Amino acid sequence: MTPSASPDIVVYICCNCIAKEARLPRQWQENGAHVLVREMPCSGKMDARYLLHAFEGGSRGLCVVACPKGECRLAQGNYRAEIRVGVVRRLLAEIGVEAERVELLHVSPNDPPDRLEPVLRDAVRRICSLGAITPSALNSAGKADSAGSAPGG
Repeated sequence: MTPSASPDIVVYICCNCIAKEARLPRQWQENGAHVLVREMPCSGKMDARYLLHAFEGGSRGLCVVACPKGECRLAQGNYRAEIRVGVVRRLLAEIGVEAERVELLHVSPNDPPDRLEPVLRDAVRRICSLGAITPSALNSAGKADSAGSAPGG
């Protein structure tokens, strides 16, 4: 897959939760999947729409890397991220897509710099093991929504 193509897995990572020495490459290949890393100022700035947008663009999974509970530099960003990840997981489950395609990982800037990469690679492998999102699951969810929303029944 070329870097310009849609990534298979998107990683949103809070720049406050990782040690400066632990910077990751912006993209890499893992188990044949194209992984794209996007840094954000705080995991709490993540909106559920951004997470869903990754799936709309063809990604088969994503990871959000946040500070551990009680360690957010911006007070409650990691709690907000946890809530938003939960919302997206529920929405995916409602349309027949595995909620496990969204991973929330907690990493502290106090962790050794070499901790982040293996944790992230393990999460990417778990998502890859789910395979591609089947269009039939998405199509059947769309048909159910449109059948139930017709006015005048």
